Amino acid sequence: MSVRIVRTGTGVVKDHYELANKGMRTHAEIDSYLQEMDDARENKPSLKARFDDLIKKDDEQDRRLNGITDGVTSIQGALTSVTNKLNAVEATNQVQDSRLSQIEQKNLQQDQAILKLQGDASSNPNAEVVAARKDKNGKIFPSLKSRLDDLQSKIGTGGNGGGGGDYLDIQTPINVMKNFFRDAEGQNVSVIQTGSVYVDVFKDGSGIDATRSTAFFTDVGTVSGSIIDITPVMTGPSSPTPYSATSPYVYNSYYAWKAFDDGKSSDSYWYGYPKQAGSDTWMQIDMGEQKTITRIALQSGVISGNSYGLKDWQIVASNDGVNFDLLVTGVHPNDGNLKDYTVQTPKPYRYYRIYVLTSHYTYGLVKRFKMYETADNCTVVTKEITVPTGVTKAIVTSEFSGAPTFDISLNDGGVWKSVELEKLLDMSGLSGSKMRLRISLKKNENVGSLGVTWFTDATLIEKPSAGGGKTETRPLIDVVADVNILRNVIRGLDALKRGAESSHYSYADAFVDSSGVDITKSSSFVITNSKVVRISGDPYNWKDLNMQIASSLGDYNNGSTAFRTYKAYNTAPQYAVEKIADDNTTSPSGTTMSYWLSSGTSADITIKWSQPVPIAAVVLWMNGNYGVGHAYCDHQISFRNPNTGVWETVVPRVNLNGAYDLGPKGNGSWSHPTSVSYLVNEMKVTVWNKNSYMTVTEVQIIQPAPDAPSIITNPIPFVKQPSHLILTSEYTEVVSFDLSLDGGKNFTAGVPTNQLVELKDYPIGSSIVVRAQLSKDATLDSLGFMWYDEDTLPTYTDTSGGSGDGGGGIEMIQVDKVGIIASPQFPVEVNITIPETTDFKVPPVEILRFTPSKDNQVSTVSTFASAEEWNYDTDPYVRMDGVLKLETSANIPLTEGETLSSGYTVYSAPIDISQYFNIYSIEVI
Repeated sequence: MSVRIVRTGTGVVKDHYELANKGMRTHAEIDSYLQEMDDARENKPSLKARFDDLIKKDDEQDRRLNGITDGVTSIQGALTSVTNKLNAVEATNQVQDSRLSQIEQKNLQQDQAILKLQGDASSNPNAEVVAARKDKNGKIFPSLKSRLDDLQSKIGTGGNGGGGGDYLDIQTPINVMKNFFRDAEGQNVSVIQTGSVYVDVFKDGSGIDATRSTAFFTDVGTVSGSIIDITPVMTGPSSPTPYSATSPYVYNSYYAWKAFDDGKSSDSYWYGYPKQAGSDTWMQIDMGEQKTITRIALQSGVISGNSYGLKDWQIVASNDGVNFDLLVTGVHPNDGNLKDYTVQTPKPYRYYRIYVLTSHYTYGLVKRFKMYETADNCTVVTKEITVPTGVTKAIVTSEFSGAPTFDISLNDGGVWKSVELEKLLDMSGLSGSKMRLRISLKKNENVGSLGVTWFTDATLIEKPSAGGGKTETRPLIDVVADVNILRNVIRGLDALKRGAESSHYSYADAFVDSSGVDITKSSSFVITNSKVVRISGDPYNWKDLNMQIASSLGDYNNGSTAFRTYKAYNTAPQYAVEKIADDNTTSPSGTTMSYWLSSGTSADITIKWSQPVPIAAVVLWMNGNYGVGHAYCDHQISFRNPNTGVWETVVPRVNLNGAYDLGPKGNGSWSHPTSVSYLVNEMKVTVWNKNSYMTVTEVQIIQPAPDAPSIITNPIPFVKQPSHLILTSEYTEVVSFDLSLDGGKNFTAGVPTNQLVELKDYPIGSSIVVRAQLSKDATLDSLGFMWYDEDTLPTYTDTSGGSGDGGGGIEMIQVDKVGIIASPQFPVEVNITIPETTDFKVPPVEILRFTPSKDNQVSTVSTFASAEEWNYDTDPYVRMDGVLKLETSANIPLTEGETLSSGYTVYSAPIDISQYFNIYSIEVI
């Protein structure tokens, strides 16, 4: 605040210095000065007025504070009352906990009785079984029926799994297997085999032994039954007899019969400008007799760049070669894949003709024309499947239509036994065996997936033994759920292209990169396409592989697109792909020792050799410094899958930064690791021009390294000493896992996957390290593990199992009375003797009640659906949603009570503590 002094009159206003030396002042002088200050203040409040205002506000604050204090005192009283009530509730809960423990023990005994009652239910297929239970008031609750029905489908039978038990929730692994099916489809792979799971979703025939299978057909993830390829493999226009392939128009040497040579030559039926159906743009095959074609397959040939020669087409058929009926029309995609088409109304015909209407380019090319006939039966046999070590049980799962049958062989197909799907199969003593599965299909049946889940003793739930009284605390871990959690994390890393990640108690690596691998301690591996594979070795020599074909489309000087035979180094022609397929040596940029040259926008280089071999990497050398306009090229690499005959891209298109991008090494070379499950003898390199010409000086294929790969993870620190661990992985062939809990100093070999592993015998240190040792041809797709310590491991107490020490266990008695014929008109009385006990501990008596039904049929009286609540007495403590469940929550309305002096209102709700065993939480909503 400032004071403004305004001069009035002619007098001189003294300054502070002069006033200070003046001495004592009179009241008049002081009043005069104060008046001057008031005048200067104008209409602003005086200091006294401001002090008065502050005093009033202080008094108001005191009054409000007193009100708040009164409210707090009231709340404290209410809290004290609530505390007293909670103490009373806690005392009641202790009593209820004791009652709950007794009830849980009783329920366990009843569960044992249910398992024994199942035998009676399964032995009487002519009657529907209902379980009745009476409470202390005589009220009957039909509460066992749904549990019996559920157990009938979920409890497996078999040997001594799980240390005397054979319990397994069948539905959970079946659902997990179906998740594997969807996962394989999402990853666009056909066959997946991990330590405990084998999956085939039939995207191709890679899991099928074609030499042992008959009349099968794979199409878009489905194996169709009874399909036979009746396409002749022709070597001439009328060879073999009685077949004949003709066309009114032939360009150069592109004869019609070459569309029926099973793709053995690069050329086939080539026609000029496509016209309308009925003109000369057709090709025909005479089958020599009538055949009923139910499916055809077409493959188009590339004409220029990425443009293929078949688009709109019609297939017609005739028995006299003059009058034709339309069978099927379609639009073929602009690619070189073999695509299938279904004939909706097949009939027997002798002549089949394709009309070409339009193409994806000016010219057209039909590379392959295949025809299929429906047979009566089909057999699909899998390739050998190795049964993992320690397996004692298995479940076979499949998705299919119709009624195919499934068989299993464990001696390479010498003896086959029928397999019942989604049942627990006993495989004790068969670990390490070579297993095959066989599917038999009839017409119009198909199979979309096939899978096997294996179990060891450690992954089965132990059955409580009767008569024992031993109490034992055991881990309560849902292994299947935790494995799925890890797999979901791995899929997330895949989608986000992120490396290894570790959370508080888990670790996952999808091998997007090598961030999770200790490079200094791992060996003979490389990560490619999110897989760990064996590292590359030395290059193959083309001459040693017995080169058969080296060709391209549109060599610069040659012009011919015909397949040329392999030619020795430095022989004519000068500009040809044969020149780069002569030695398989490096070709630094700028050299002209051997090269292939082409102009245009894109081209394919195809190389084929006689001996199929494993390929770890492909190295492409280019010459961007030779001559004017010779640029480095965008490129893509494909292998032909020998099982399906389909080209598969193993290196997607690599787009260079510019016409003179010399590659990551700066020397004009690009090295691409590859990972396929089959041996290769045919490769295609597609190049795209960056400038005027495309020049490739060498294509190398690299052998796998001689040593099997081994990877070691970086140390994963743990917060507390772990007591248990679950490890999961996805891989092919054979991979073993070792574990270290001291940071990698000492390893314990042979850690099983997908099961709970106790760590009491492992050396304990400060961090977890996993070592994966791969067989030579194995691939490792993912790795994850979850660990538990004393604070994170849930447990349960088994008071009825154990070896039996003579204490309070109760043996359940099953009494079967079968073959009884009765009716309401002619009832039959059956006496069941209840054995006496010395301690009077008799479990509840459960009675199976038979209701009338037709022979070999099961009828349902009522279920536990919410719409059928009228069948039962109303009970607020249970609810029905397909099964009968206890109600675990209750909504109680609040009532408005006292209004406090502060303005707040107290609400309350009546809770009858005696109606609840335990109250875990109370929430206001």
